Amino acid sequence: MKRLFVLNGGAAVKPGNKAAYLKIEDPLVAFENRGINTGDVLVYDAMLKALNYDQITNLQFAHAANVKLWPQEHCDATVIRGSNYLAENVDLGHVAPLLKKLPGPIVPIGVGAQTSVYKKLAIPRVTAEAWRIIADKCETIGVRGFYSAEVFNDLGIKNVRVIGCPSFYRSLLPSIDIKPIDPTNARVGLTLNKYLSADYATNATKTNRIQRALIGEVAKRASSRLYSQGEREETLAIYSSGKQKQDHVRSILSKFNLVGHSEAERLLSERMVAFFDVDQWANDAASHVDFMMGFRLHGNVIALHQGIPSVFFTYDSRIRELASLFAVPSIEVEDYMPVDLEALLEKADFSKFQHVYPLNYAEYYRFLTENRLSHVLAQPLIAPADNPLSVPNSIEIDHSTGDLIGWFRSEIDSMTSEIELLRSRAWNLEVKLRSSNGLGADGAAAKSSAGPEGRP
Repeated sequence: MKRLFVLNGGAAVKPGNKAAYLKIEDPLVAFENRGINTGDVLVYDAMLKALNYDQITNLQFAHAANVKLWPQEHCDATVIRGSNYLAENVDLGHVAPLLKKLPGPIVPIGVGAQTSVYKKLAIPRVTAEAWRIIADKCETIGVRGFYSAEVFNDLGIKNVRVIGCPSFYRSLLPSIDIKPIDPTNARVGLTLNKYLSADYATNATKTNRIQRALIGEVAKRASSRLYSQGEREETLAIYSSGKQKQDHVRSILSKFNLVGHSEAERLLSERMVAFFDVDQWANDAASHVDFMMGFRLHGNVIALHQGIPSVFFTYDSRIRELASLFAVPSIEVEDYMPVDLEALLEKADFSKFQHVYPLNYAEYYRFLTENRLSHVLAQPLIAPADNPLSVPNSIEIDHSTGDLIGWFRSEIDSMTSEIELLRSRAWNLEVKLRSSNGLGADGAAAKSSAGPEGRP
């Protein structure tokens, strides 16, 4: 019997060990206080589909220090589900004792650096030490892009292979043909991410404003569909009803300054879906979407690996390096241009993606094979490239001068209005604080109507 141990799998495994899902009986209870990133489940699911083991056990990094949870039986291999483990705020020191104890190879699949912009990362010492232990126990570490490889190189770790994210290979096919679309009538799937900031966005304001414009454009199409990727308010809005549903929808609209936008409200109220089973998620996208776009990496990949064209909006190091590695048509949020949906669909060129994908697949095949992992991938059609390219496949849209002036004037007016509202709220709060401290609005002590002795 071939046994596999997975670190940070993060989901349940279906019978047959070929699919992952979240065990959620009551979404309203599960999402009452937090969200769950179902993109991580997709990564795990894609790994399971590629690997071939009879028995699979997994342990979350969060519980890795608990010796009682360590595997008791010998495992043929250990894999680490890819995620944002190379970051300045990630501490893996508590995982080191387990890493030292585990016999056999420990193979990370799709590890990546996470920051808003390209920069040298100050990885915590204990995290760097954990990665050196792992590097000594595998032939190569599978990283998702050349920036992530550079971060490892800075730590003195050289045995890396750039493979992208395993979610891209979920189809197990050595090539992908992107389906043609009719830009005018294409059914559009949309993904959102309301809380992009710090290490997850170069500019939080731009990401929210672009998403606002994108919602407005997509909502005009009655066939459009919004996919929530485990965000709390979206999921609660999907599974609640009545006033609770209205309140959650209004909260989302408020985040994007779209309260009162009837088309956007209908999109969120009537055509928003969420899935905790990856197979169901993929099947729904295949049945209802001709073109996927948005701000969730794996919300877009769920379409792309099925041959459904998908456009990435790039806003942090993770999205940028993966979009560049796979030459996926993309729009850089920092450029801050108007959203013209039909022009975007027309201009997106997937020929570069179709050329690069077989090369990346071949590299993934080589990675799994050289690490002696049992897998079911078909033989690559071509050999990996000796000098792989990783460059953005930017969508170039020629906006008229009038469109640009109108866009920026509208944006300036909207943001100026928001600034004035915030100033007004701040001033009202300051007045209340001063009043509670016995001061007037000008900061001077409030005058009493009492006489000199404190009597009227």
